Amino acid sequence: MSAGKSFAESVTETRLETTKLLVRVSVGVLILFHTWAVTQGELAIRDTLMRWNLPVELLWTCLLFEGIAPIMVILGIYARVGAWLMTFWMVMAFLLAHVDTGHLWQLNEIGNAWRVEGPFFFLVLSLVVALQGAGRYSLNIGGRWN
Repeated sequence: MSAGKSFAESVTETRLETTKLLVRVSVGVLILFHTWAVTQGELAIRDTLMRWNLPVELLWTCLLFEGIAPIMVILGIYARVGAWLMTFWMVMAFLLAHVDTGHLWQLNEIGNAWRVEGPFFFLVLSLVVALQGAGRYSLNIGGRWN
């Protein structure tokens, strides 16, 4: 406990910083799993690029947006920059892969969940990290951009 802070204030601050850590690591790790799937042959990004007549080579940008950016977020190295990159990627995913297909208004194959709840989760939590920053429990590299 630092001078001038009550026990309650200290506990509240610790809870807030722990929450930032949990959100950061959760969204970062889950997006990394998706990147692993893409590098192992998952074709959704490729198929979307082809549908929009975009160069298939753009697929490799996922390594920045879904590979490097989540690692930045998890470790707290320019975490806000990484989170903004992930947010941008998810907005593009919604625009290119989900809006024109009608997925936003559909349930999954068995009808018990929203079809795009995963991408929406990634979008919202990436935005949360971008707005709040990495917090105390990080490598804290990047100053105000962390």
